Amino acid sequence: MINRGWKLGMVVCFLLIALVCGPALTAEKPAKPIKIGVLFIMSGPMGGYGKHGSQAVQLALDEINAKGGILGRKVEAIFEDDKMKPEVGVEIFNKFVQKDKVDFIMGPTSSAIAVALADSALQQKKILILTQSAANSLTDAKFNPYLFSTLSNALMHSRAGAYFMAPKGYKRWMNIGPDYAYGRESWASFIAKLKEIQPDVEVVGELWPKLMEKDFTPFIQKIVETKPDAVWSSLWGNDAVNFVKQALPTGVFNNVKFAFTDGAALETLVPLGKDMPNGVFVAARYFFLTPDTAMNRNFVKTYMGRFKEYPDYMAQETYAGVYFLKAAIERAKSTDPQELIKAVESEPLAWETPEGWKIMRKGDHSVVEDVVWGETLFNDQYGFAILKNLQAIQAEQISRTPEELKAVRENYEKRIKEAKK
Repeated sequence: MINRGWKLGMVVCFLLIALVCGPALTAEKPAKPIKIGVLFIMSGPMGGYGKHGSQAVQLALDEINAKGGILGRKVEAIFEDDKMKPEVGVEIFNKFVQKDKVDFIMGPTSSAIAVALADSALQQKKILILTQSAANSLTDAKFNPYLFSTLSNALMHSRAGAYFMAPKGYKRWMNIGPDYAYGRESWASFIAKLKEIQPDVEVVGELWPKLMEKDFTPFIQKIVETKPDAVWSSLWGNDAVNFVKQALPTGVFNNVKFAFTDGAALETLVPLGKDMPNGVFVAARYFFLTPDTAMNRNFVKTYMGRFKEYPDYMAQETYAGVYFLKAAIERAKSTDPQELIKAVESEPLAWETPEGWKIMRKGDHSVVEDVVWGETLFNDQYGFAILKNLQAIQAEQISRTPEELKAVRENYEKRIKEAKK
């Protein structure tokens, strides 16, 4: 009897321990954080692009984590400087995947690097969110299931520029742009659409300085000698700054109209200050003074308060890229690349950003949105040029046509089959 009682007592004791301690013993471990590998140009004369992009990632992740993360998981980011070199970009991509075990990759700034990373994304089946690279080929010739572009690309900027410039009647056009994918594609898309709208235009010259050219003197002299009515320029960042400063003494801006596809970037306007001529036509992927919405006002106020500078388009586009990823993961209810791709392709994904609503399209994983063009006008309050006479060119006019999407999709399917071999 004593032995049986002792056994009964032990059983009761173990049952009580299980009831009291069981939930704690069987509780799930905290979910692993979602990791994003971020690579931009963060040093040298173009380093401001990466700085703004990285700051925006930090801001977005702080907001998201303060509200419980994504699917209850905290989100973390690892930042690397690709130094504007494709080979360095590929090394960083491989490190992110193989060593850091990231879930997603975001970046880079330059399309020259993004084109190289497109193949890496396909080979390693890792989703790459493009928030600054704008070459058309990233959602066309290089397009694969793992690429998503959350900013309007060169095709859209250029077609919008054609619709904006055609009514102004300039006939003799020249081009000056960096000699790589973005510059070449920008000019080709612009002049093709402009000739369609305004058949009497004439191309009188094409100039192709290298990216990060220091001396634009011979190119400027060629423009002065040719005397075009207008010049299409896809120079950006420090290249645009140097070009404008070196061209000012020639008086060329008094006689020739310029249209800069990236001219509204604060990386151009702020360094130039009063040196940016008034009346230069510029495209704005995003400009901090518009739209006048609660979301944009709050974004500008928060960004300015934290980083002591206005958000450039790289900041807003990258911020929007993080929130696209959040929306995509929440729709998929998973961070698995295949599940996310399937979820986004099930129907267009719309999400709100400081610049307005963006739509991610199934056909080419490219964002659908309007593109704004305007003219520069120096403003004493800000100490740099802001934009006047803004005109939003509608997304339906500038995005890929159904026929173009069909061709992109056929190439997409082909690349998938090749990758499976």
